[in-house]
Amino acid sequence: MSDWSKSSYEGEYKDGWYHGQGTFRYPNGVVYIGGFYKGEFHGEGTLIYPNGGKYKAKWERGKMIEGDYYFHDDLKYEFENWDYCTEDQDRRFYYERQTGFDPKKYAKSLKEIPEGTYDVGDGYYDPIASIVYTYEGNILRTPSEKEVEWIVAKCRYNPRTKMGEQKGENDRVIKKAIERSKEPKEEKKDDAIKIQDESSVTKE
Repeated sequence: MSDWSKSSYEGEYKDGWYHGQGTFRYPNGVVYIGGFYKGEFHGEGTLIYPNGGKYKAKWERGKMIEGDYYFHDDLKYEFENWDYCTEDQDRRFYYERQTGFDPKKYAKSLKEIPEGTYDVGDGYYDPIASIVYTYEGNILRTPSEKEVEWIVAKCRYNPRTKMGEQKGENDRVIKKAIERSKEPKEEKKDDAIKIQDESSVTKE
């Protein structure tokens, strides 16, 4: 291990150089496994990242000539014609395709939630009330501002099919307004004059 760089090497040597096949470990967790020539990456070699991703490449005296990146599940990244997790094609992940995951069967297993709410896993979030309810409709918690941001960005939303009429028959103020709108115009005019007269008397 190098005292100043905190890196380490295991493998073949020649004339004091890393030469042949070996493994080089960086202090940040990245590991290179493959060929070396006088201390430099050379030939076939793979960089393995802490997240499980791999970069398999051909090297020439420390320079990458060509290579491909593979995700932790061995999915090869393509710069063109990428069709995984796309909205207009196939939203499945590579692992889901490999295991025969059927989105239609998954949809049948989803919990039913009211229209205009988000499925948060342990219940549903009502953005109007800003409350998370259990699937049975009981109050579960009031989410924090950060949780609300996450819910809106990541969770399944059940859109409203229609807003519906808001008639307000049970609202006292609206009922009074409706009653007043049905009164004859002359009667409302007389009421307005009466109110104005009463106001004048009050000022005197």
